[in-house]
Amino acid sequence: MINLIDIEQHKNIVCSDEVLKDIQKKFLLVSSKQLAHFLGKKNDSSLRAARHNGTGFKPYKDRHGNVWYNLIEVMNEIGLTNGNH
Repeated sequence: MINLIDIEQHKNIVCSDEVLKDIQKKFLLVSSKQLAHFLGKKNDSSLRAARHNGTGFKPYKDRHGNVWYNLIEVMNEIGLTNGNH
């Protein structure tokens, strides 16, 4: 799993509005339960199992241990978008 950057360590870095807009086009983090709902699954148990087995979609983990998925990456991976965001 990839840990998200701890913002506290980088709070002195300032981003322009253009950079933030570009980031917003590439990231939309959703929880495992939200992704399961989006995919039409009854619950997130299959996502948890895939994560445990090292397969499935790329998860992100914050410093508190919460797991997130980038919905835009998932959509690109399953072919719902053309990747031109």
